Amino acid sequence: MKTQTSQKLTTMICFVVVSCAVTGYFVGLQSPMNPAQRAVVANQPKHSVNASSESLDGVLLATSYADMRNATSALAETSRTKLADLKSAIDPLAEVTITPQQKTLALKLRASNRSFNGAPPTVPHPVDQMSSLTCAACHTNGVQSASLNISKMSHQFLTDCNQCHVESHSQHMAATAFDETTFVGMSSPTAAPRAYDGAPPMIPHSTWMRMDCMSCHGPTGKHGIRSTHPWRQNCQQCHAPSATLEQTLLDPQPKFLPPISVVK
Repeated sequence: MKTQTSQKLTTMICFVVVSCAVTGYFVGLQSPMNPAQRAVVANQPKHSVNASSESLDGVLLATSYADMRNATSALAETSRTKLADLKSAIDPLAEVTITPQQKTLALKLRASNRSFNGAPPTVPHPVDQMSSLTCAACHTNGVQSASLNISKMSHQFLTDCNQCHVESHSQHMAATAFDETTFVGMSSPTAAPRAYDGAPPMIPHSTWMRMDCMSCHGPTGKHGIRSTHPWRQNCQQCHAPSATLEQTLLDPQPKFLPPISVVK
């Protein structure tokens, strides 16, 4: 009999404790943690980030549970990097004036990022070797800001960027274990031939894996080789490919051998 009474008493005590804890939790969500803090927050805009970080007499005030959602969302709005906002800085109709010195410098910088003329450019920053989607986040369309130009992909997205584009200063691979090569490739052309004076220049390189001219010559490219009329979309309507470099027409989609026929 005493055992049953003890079990009932224990159950009732546990029920009361749990009920008080749950009630206190939900009451705390609606009540301020500090009345002085509520007074400070009341004078701030509803979605102001400073509302959750105001200090009183040098003490950082805690944010109440009721205001935590607004403070967190406001902080995210100010600290989130929006690629759309960076792209809005690109003005395709802006006038482009290029001097011979700027062109020489752009070609020199371009050559320093390649093993030889025609080689895929190296990556000037550490990359995530586990996923190529991190490359596509910035290089699919290209980004331009006040101090940074991120080039646009010149070809369709392929699933393994690091198969061709390697880091300039590798931090993830044992590249330093290999000796420096003495191979010297062909130098990049400084000018393209023209059919006659005043004619548009021909393309001085092959267009294989360079299908999008705006990758190098668009608003996110180096200034010295930037196009003065990027709003024109069909570049090869005026700029003819080189007959010397475009001897082989490769299909954009690879063709595979037919499957082996099995005779049963």
